[in-house]
Amino acid sequence: LYRLVVLSFQQYGLPELIQRTGVWIGFDNYASVLRDDVFWDTLLRTVVFTAATVGLTIGLGTSIAFLLIRVSSWVRVLLTAGLVLAWSMPAVVAVQVWFWMTNLQNGILNYVLTEAGVGDFAQHDWYETTFSKLAMVSLLIVWGAIPFVTITVYAGLAQVPRELVEAAEIDGAGSLRIFRDVTYPILKPIFLILTSLSIIWDFGVFTQPYLLIGASQVDPSNYLMGVYVFIEAFGQTDFGRGAAISLL
Repeated sequence: LYRLVVLSFQQYGLPELIQRTGVWIGFDNYASVLRDDVFWDTLLRTVVFTAATVGLTIGLGTSIAFLLIRVSSWVRVLLTAGLVLAWSMPAVVAVQVWFWMTNLQNGILNYVLTEAGVGDFAQHDWYETTFSKLAMVSLLIVWGAIPFVTITVYAGLAQVPRELVEAAEIDGAGSLRIFRDVTYPILKPIFLILTSLSIIWDFGVFTQPYLLIGASQVDPSNYLMGVYVFIEAFGQTDFGRGAAISLL
């Protein structure tokens, strides 16, 4: 972290990297970044992307956790095994599988949707627009993150006293009222931790957007903050500017 702060006040490109010494330029890197419209567009896009991705992850993960406590033991074992397998898949492998499923030439997603009568999805390009590209990235990240949320919330649900739920049911409370007044207060610390971790991970995500969108198609219109920092620091060989972006 100290080294990052030092770099942010230096001109540190390829010549400085070879010489292993930077040139002090004060706040020039910060001024350059703050005047850059790409930085502000990327920041806004990343905030919206993070909010959508975290919301989907927490919502779907919690729903599956509630499902786990209602199914039989063998179904619970199968679901948990599937979740663990999805969670353990390396991000690079997941990207390759996801792209194979969604590519326009022979993607299984287009085939299934067409055969199911949803519409004519032959040769449909899921990566045609910025929104669709980031939507595909978001869904991939949600798929990989749901197992962690599900297993953690399920562990928390196991700590909710059954007698409190039964008492609420006897008093006539519905499912939503029981969740709001009985379950949620007990799970609140868990939700705070899960939400905080998810925001940290999703805001700085790099592997999925960079590989799924494709390095050749990555441009400022679909930058996320992790990709933007990488392009500026390593793609442009301007480590001082990359450090300033990271700190900001």
